Amino acid sequence: MSVSATDTRQRILAIAADLFSRQGYTGTTIADIARELGTTTAALYYHFPSKADILGGLLAEPLAAYTRIIESLDSARPAPEDLLGAFIDLAADARQLAGVVDRDPAVLAMIDGRLPVTSQQMNGQVIAVLAGPDADRSAVIRANAALAVVKGATMAALELDAGPLDGQVRAEILALALATLHGPPG
Repeated sequence: MSVSATDTRQRILAIAADLFSRQGYTGTTIADIARELGTTTAALYYHFPSKADILGGLLAEPLAAYTRIIESLDSARPAPEDLLGAFIDLAADARQLAGVVDRDPAVLAMIDGRLPVTSQQMNGQVIAVLAGPDADRSAVIRANAALAVVKGATMAALELDAGPLDGQVRAEILALALATLHGPPG
């Protein structure tokens, strides 16, 4: 049975995602990936010209999601539910890369280089939308906390459930984030 180039590319991406999450992007070499794949570095280069291209392959979907979020911020003022929901989905879909993105400045730099705005600028736009117009200090703090709830709770749920995020859990995370955003009743 012959393995197609597409299958090999997918195996390379899966192995690289695992190694990047365990060793970091900077701490993983092409030789590490080739060794795990059971091939030579030359054979690996046939499918991906560089380690950065492998990372680019892994980041393609998350970057598309970030781009959709940025476009929604630029074109209209999305509802907090929609914005927080988009980040829940992004965190769930990119869960294996979350630690790599958070810990490795080279990965963050690559992301920033491929988006129309930097992650810091996007984060500022997100917080501004969540906090609302004429936001006071408390609203800005709650907006940051709501975004942290989305990320932390999504990662915790995925780890606890050891599988994909189901609709009920997603709704629970969104409700927690919105409760954090709106603050205590009063």
